[in-house]
Amino acid sequence: MPIIMHEGLADTPHARLWHWDTGGTGDTIILCHPASQGCAIWEHQRDSFSAAGFRVVAYARRGYDQSETGTPDTGTAIEDLSNLMDWLKIERAHLLGAAAGGITVTGFAVAHPARTISAVLAGTIISPDEDEWRKIYGRLGIAAVRDTVSVDFLELGPAFRAANPEGTKRFITLSSEAKPDKLVTQALGVTVNWQALENLQVPVLLITGEADLYAPPPLHELIASHLPNPQMKTMRAIGHAPYWEAPNSFDDIVLDFLKSVPVD
Repeated sequence: MPIIMHEGLADTPHARLWHWDTGGTGDTIILCHPASQGCAIWEHQRDSFSAAGFRVVAYARRGYDQSETGTPDTGTAIEDLSNLMDWLKIERAHLLGAAAGGITVTGFAVAHPARTISAVLAGTIISPDEDEWRKIYGRLGIAAVRDTVSVDFLELGPAFRAANPEGTKRFITLSSEAKPDKLVTQALGVTVNWQALENLQVPVLLITGEADLYAPPPLHELIASHLPNPQMKTMRAIGHAPYWEAPNSFDDIVLDFLKSVPVD
């Protein structure tokens, strides 16, 4: 396991943000967690990406882990990420966002393309401001059940839950430890719609699972159709958390993509 060079609160404007940073001289990849988790969910990616030569940073959005909540009227999700990069003296980075973290990554790439080397969007709904998207997402019926079933049922595919009870239990535990009693509602800070995606010149990789209840392949295919030149991978028998359910395969897919992206 690589040594985490730094772990603590970044003294960023509006709210101090919990993060860890492996250090190193390679290109930086910043990991943006899903709404169900915090920084600890990235234990597999921390090790494999660091071993591949990357400086790996993960941070917790407001209210998660030990990050402060701040006040809703100060700063946006995009500003927080930009401020964290400034505090860590990171000019540009690869960004990887899972689920809700991918919404932040997409917004950041739209608002700050010069600071975004590439964007990896794993199981994220993107949530563009488009009626076409809302109609398709509404058909999935998530809103009707998300408050009545467990986080592992919603986010982990049935194949993983059946075959890996210990991994399922740890996913539930990490979720419980990371999430605050009251989630912070924070503006993204930019409008993401089809036009914004069509104008995006950042390399993008979309990853979803066949069993993803939130972002199934047809939803990602719709999003991909509005990106200039995306790569898309669909993982067999995987749910909403490919980084956790099949970390080795997921990491290989991400690393192959990152190696193909020109940094200059």
